Amino acid sequence: MNDLRLTENQQALVDAEESMFAAACPGAGKTRAMVARFLKRTAEEERRGVALLSFTNAAVDEVRRRCGEHTRVLEVPHFVGTFDTFIHRFIVTPMYTTAYRKKPNYVQRWRDVPSANFRLSRMGQAKDLQLDWFDFAPDGRARLIESRIPRDFGNDAVRADLLERKRAAEEYASHIFGRLIDAGTISCVAARCLAEYWLQDAQGEQILAPLLRSRFAEVIVDEAQDCGREELRILQFLKQQGTRIIMVGDTDQSIYEFRSATPDRVRMFADNLPGRPIELKDNWRSTPAICAFNRSLRCGQLPETARGDNSLNLTPVHLIEYRSPDQIVPAALDIAEHNKLTADDLILLSHAEKHGMKAAGVHGVDSGKQNRIARIASAGHVLRSRTTDPRARRKAVDHVQHSVLAALTIDEKPGMEHLGFDALCERVGVDPRWLETFAVRMAISLDTHGKTRDVFAAEVRAFLRTAEWGNAKAPSSGSLGRLFRAPNESVWDGVVSTSTGPAIAFSTVHGVKGKEYPGVVLVLPERLRVDDVTTRTVVDDWEGGHHTEARRVLYVAASRAQQLLICAIHKKYISRIEAVLDNTGVPYTRV
Repeated sequence: MNDLRLTENQQALVDAEESMFAAACPGAGKTRAMVARFLKRTAEEERRGVALLSFTNAAVDEVRRRCGEHTRVLEVPHFVGTFDTFIHRFIVTPMYTTAYRKKPNYVQRWRDVPSANFRLSRMGQAKDLQLDWFDFAPDGRARLIESRIPRDFGNDAVRADLLERKRAAEEYASHIFGRLIDAGTISCVAARCLAEYWLQDAQGEQILAPLLRSRFAEVIVDEAQDCGREELRILQFLKQQGTRIIMVGDTDQSIYEFRSATPDRVRMFADNLPGRPIELKDNWRSTPAICAFNRSLRCGQLPETARGDNSLNLTPVHLIEYRSPDQIVPAALDIAEHNKLTADDLILLSHAEKHGMKAAGVHGVDSGKQNRIARIASAGHVLRSRTTDPRARRKAVDHVQHSVLAALTIDEKPGMEHLGFDALCERVGVDPRWLETFAVRMAISLDTHGKTRDVFAAEVRAFLRTAEWGNAKAPSSGSLGRLFRAPNESVWDGVVSTSTGPAIAFSTVHGVKGKEYPGVVLVLPERLRVDDVTTRTVVDDWEGGHHTEARRVLYVAASRAQQLLICAIHKKYISRIEAVLDNTGVPYTRV
């Protein structure tokens, strides 16, 4: 793509004078156009600020990088950050501080807070219930979402018992939610609920309206299809204050229904914006065959045309028929070599993490069943591997940090169950940033190679026992012995078997949203998820043209590919997928 000139439609996005929605296909250069608009609008505004919001730190970092030497646009009164950070800083913090006379402590997820898990009476061997399984109304009332209950929660009888006692579970979840809010511990989910509550409250509106109206002349929203109910409520409030709203996204890439982000809601909001919609339909990323594959999965009517260097690449989509997951990687590497790509150019994508891990040859251990020694050993493998994605690395570091923090807090007095990670660190006198560095150093330096489970466990305890804790109280030998016991043989064997790392990097589809790769290996497993309501699988949806999130997940995965798309399809579905591709005119070849 030309690095100097914008296309006509990209320039139209830059110059738009009214609130509007721009639909952008994959590889359409939307970030480039948004940054151009952001730089233009910040230069035009003398007093009020311009905000550019996205939903991931990676996307925000990319925007900041593209602003280059124009560092003043990243300073007050302007704002570049995630939607969560915007909610925290400009809505929840000022309102919470006013209402509770103290500052809130933000946590990313409820599972980072020990007391966010709970049990009902007579639950037997079932796992604890988690607040993440519930949606919360602005008034704090909980609603259990059955699809979020993990399959390993318990057997059919246990699940049936929970659903029969659904009201009791929801009342208990509402009670815990309220206690955590009162204690000042607020997750991203809770922050959105509080924001929605204060925006519809007369007193809250009276306080927030002049604050936001005087601060922001315009808000630009990247990946607008990811807006849920709360984000759309905030944008509506800003619009009512005279703030211009510029939304850029692709509703066919909406894959966060668990956060109430649905295409219909976003389209309805976009249809009520006064400006003329814009279509960015030139794909500067992918080959014609990949674009055709994308079109076969799209639910909307936005055209998608291959442009740029890869538009001249006539490589077809490759289908791998497999019976066992271990057949996928060797076949994919052969195809890549034939197309002058290496293992480093590929990424293996799946909807569920376990399917990608199996295909990549990684025999992980369920984190819910791992002991702390196994977690530390597994984290070391992940952090030393060249093939793990940032999400997996972040998860590995989190596991180690929480294991270490458990050692520092085990001898503390009761009353910390409502505290989040940062608050626990403050209580025991350790800097969270130092703890993160310590966790990485420990995981990387302790290698499992050639060691028994007992030897490795002893090394972990010795590392912790001899560490320099500064102002924090060092954990006792007895505490270390209780917390860091060697795992059983089967768990240890599973950990050690992953030490060499996979031949191809792997990730979930959600973990690579917004990224691109020379080659993508998309895995359709033998056991496809059956929707609880429709009783259909993603293959059924694709064949029938049903507009579902499962189908959009495949679309997001395929559209990450630049030069080569490989679909690894279990033998049960290969003929059906071929029929779909034939009917939609997708160039493909079967291996």
